[in-house]
Amino acid sequence: MQIVKLCVLTSLLAINGAWAQVQSQDFSHWQVNGELKPLDVEQQQFVSLWLEEETPQKRGTVILLPDWGVSPSAPNSVDSLRQALPKLGWETGAVLPPAPMQGLMQQIEAEDTEQQQQYKKNLQAVIEAAKQNQQEQFGFQVIIAQGVMGAWLVELLSQQQLTPPDGLVLISAYYPNQQLNKKLAEQTAKLPIPVLDIYAEQYNQWQQHARELRLTASNKNQKLNYRQTHLPATADNEPNSAKLNKTVYGWFSSLGWY
Repeated sequence: MQIVKLCVLTSLLAINGAWAQVQSQDFSHWQVNGELKPLDVEQQQFVSLWLEEETPQKRGTVILLPDWGVSPSAPNSVDSLRQALPKLGWETGAVLPPAPMQGLMQQIEAEDTEQQQQYKKNLQAVIEAAKQNQQEQFGFQVIIAQGVMGAWLVELLSQQQLTPPDGLVLISAYYPNQQLNKKLAEQTAKLPIPVLDIYAEQYNQWQQHARELRLTASNKNQKLNYRQTHLPATADNEPNSAKLNKTVYGWFSSLGWY
């Protein structure tokens, strides 16, 4: 497989200035297996990294969204799933989501500001563009989202601004705001699609409280296709990749996808 240095992302992400304030980062030390595919969205260019399934039968496609400011190849990101799932028959595509616009996080407590609406529109367009970059639109469609991106994704799905996938995996999903985490819990509990809610040990204090709210809301709303599970940390306080991969595979199996 082609080895792609993510330093290429610096030049591609710089093009996103019309939508997002891009933070200057050095990608030169990141190396990942995969094919880099630019995503052209309304004359803007984003980037995604893809791996084909490694089995005779394709199960489907998994789109992965790392948390804000986290590389898809970082050990505390979604990279272990991105590289493990192709061996189980899944095509994977990791998408670097739009960076937050200036002042967006400062307005997070406000109710659906113009900037928040614009960000959701941008995120929706990028995810839909990623879907069009699948090698073959076949099988089950799954989205895996980490951190704040998981919260934004649930909002898009609850407001029907995004075509629902066959399954949703949240990894340490949260908002940095208690009131919005209550809203996130209610939205998650009312999603009609199956949800696997993974909370990683020592991710941050927000996700711990947010996951408790989601569990309570899902039980109250009798969401039978909801499962929450704990992901222990390693000695370096990084997510346990082997446990994470096994958890997601087990959930796919419980849905009858194997």
